Amino acid sequence: MKIIRTLNGSVENIKPIWIMRQAGRCLPEYRELRKKSKNFMDFCLNQEMVLEATLQPIKRFDFDAAIIFSDILIIPHFLGQNVSFKEGVGPMLDKPNWDQIINGNIESEIEIIYKTIQLVRNELSKEKALLGFVGCPWTLASYMINSGKTNDFPKLISFVQNWPMFEKLINKLVEVISDHAIAQLRSGANAIQLFESWAAAVPANYRKKWLFDPATKIIQSIRNAIPDAKIIYYGRGIAGDAMVALDQLNVAFGISEDVNLLDLPHTNSCLQGNLDSKKLLNGNFKEDVFNILEFSKDKPFIVNLGHGILPDTPIGHVEEFVRLVRDAG
Repeated sequence: MKIIRTLNGSVENIKPIWIMRQAGRCLPEYRELRKKSKNFMDFCLNQEMVLEATLQPIKRFDFDAAIIFSDILIIPHFLGQNVSFKEGVGPMLDKPNWDQIINGNIESEIEIIYKTIQLVRNELSKEKALLGFVGCPWTLASYMINSGKTNDFPKLISFVQNWPMFEKLINKLVEVISDHAIAQLRSGANAIQLFESWAAAVPANYRKKWLFDPATKIIQSIRNAIPDAKIIYYGRGIAGDAMVALDQLNVAFGISEDVNLLDLPHTNSCLQGNLDSKKLLNGNFKEDVFNILEFSKDKPFIVNLGHGILPDTPIGHVEEFVRLVRDAG
């Protein structure tokens, strides 16, 4: 598998490529499939639908990896904080019962995800990697505390600085996220991506405590269970800080679109990224792809977007993106 070789440090002549949120979003076949389920969470827990949605972008674009169709909010959902999705609004979470969450266990129903990973791995070509993923503690906590996406991170930060339960919540999330990641890898995922999507909202003086210490614990837990586990850490907007804090842990680093690759600290680790999703949407991306390929020519590098693909992205733009990467070799 080209992506696994790259994560192991191989410098591939033709760089491997996949894109975040490739399963769903811009695909008309996904939108047709999605109509068959009454709500998004039910869709995420339907084996046949997840299998089809996960494989759709491989069939259409021949990416080097599939990523299991799921959602980072599976964790709070199965800790007892019901999650729903409202069109035009996004995720909505029930008011939390913190004692139940912090003292509870992940419900057994989450096993359906691991069985689905087994099905996908059996269907997927042996040359294609299967990626699992988890949300990281700060990002999940932000949704759980706010009962959805917050538009006021300073207010959230002010609250958690003085909330005695916050450290307990982060520790609980470290535990269950680690277990979820390990279970995905044991079920057939070839690598796992850790998503800290709201990392840039954390003030610099709190990043070690709220971002990097929890991430270190998760990575170490995964490695204690699976010593050769392949892990990608994606901290949106803070790649340089993450590389300094976590580089000794032998992980790959996802780089968001707002980071200049030339400004990153030196590393021998694999990097992943970082084409701007908006440029892929509007078609003004060729020069950026060439710059990414020039930067990465002598490095282990996985070509990707800097964030998830935007829903209105034309299929032809994605096809051209893949062609540019493949033709460069």
